[in-house]
Amino acid sequence: MEWSISKLSALRQCHRKFYFSYELADFHFTHPVRRKAFELAQSKSLKMWQGSLVDNFFSKRIISIYKEKQLPDFNSLSDEIVEIAKKQFSFSEQHLYRDKTISKSKAGDSFQILDIHECGTKYEEQDVTVVYDRVREIIKQIPNYSSPDEGKTLHEYLVTANYLQPDVKYWSYEFEGIKLNPQIDLIRHKGKSIHVIDWKVSDSNTSDYSKQLYLAGIVAFHNIKKSNTEKNWSIPRLEDFSLYEINLMNGNRREHPFTKESTAGALDYVYQFKDEQELLSGNRNWTDLNIEDYITTDKRETCLFCKFRPLCIHLIQNNFKYDESEYYKLVSTEQLA
Repeated sequence: MEWSISKLSALRQCHRKFYFSYELADFHFTHPVRRKAFELAQSKSLKMWQGSLVDNFFSKRIISIYKEKQLPDFNSLSDEIVEIAKKQFSFSEQHLYRDKTISKSKAGDSFQILDIHECGTKYEEQDVTVVYDRVREIIKQIPNYSSPDEGKTLHEYLVTANYLQPDVKYWSYEFEGIKLNPQIDLIRHKGKSIHVIDWKVSDSNTSDYSKQLYLAGIVAFHNIKKSNTEKNWSIPRLEDFSLYEINLMNGNRREHPFTKESTAGALDYVYQFKDEQELLSGNRNWTDLNIEDYITTDKRETCLFCKFRPLCIHLIQNNFKYDESEYYKLVSTEQLA
């Protein structure tokens, strides 16, 4: 069983949100209701979009420059991210994501779905301009952020790395019949020191992402240990690893202790809830699942801010039958309040 913190989080917020996110959503256009669930899952508010722009651009564009041992031109890069943002806004505004001839991979960096276009969320043009200005300034500020290495800026920290492994998605680790496969934002090697880094783009400094980072550290530790063993290299120790959250929006940094106790606690958490996320689906095909078996939350705030709210309301009002034209009528007439 492949375990996911994101799945568990969705399930605990609302069973129906879990259904839309992980059982129903599908990028193919074969089944319109599945495609709509996919589009809503991909959609972002302007604030979420701002964070994802910085995260994706830094992780994929800027880190790749450092990896190639080159020096980024942050003034030029700050212009580049704004151009990407404008392309994404236009793509969403024109509803090109509804075009069956344009896949997400074909659209590339231009692909984006904003709730202001999909769900009719109200906004002012100034709100979009603020996003452009904010991402531009963040990219300019990032190299001067402090880093895990005392006295070094984030730029100096990345320049002096022996090796950078960004966006690690395919490493996994299995225990007790559970497969852990977290996305690891960056692994930074310097001598025997190995830093596992999770980029954050939240304005909040109180959110706890430690469990996710512990699991990333566990997977990194076992995979690097296995690789070094096969190459007859020195075997890393637990104390060679350090775990860091770095917030790209404001430069705040937080270290989490990587010890036998902390890793055991993270694995215990996974084992404790190993069956919860599969309890409803039981690995059945989506056609064998009944949406009415997935109860809605009784928490008003959870419902109000759910991406799937328009689809959920539409299905409830239409005896759980999806009608695309009726769905868009619902959204356009602002009956979601």
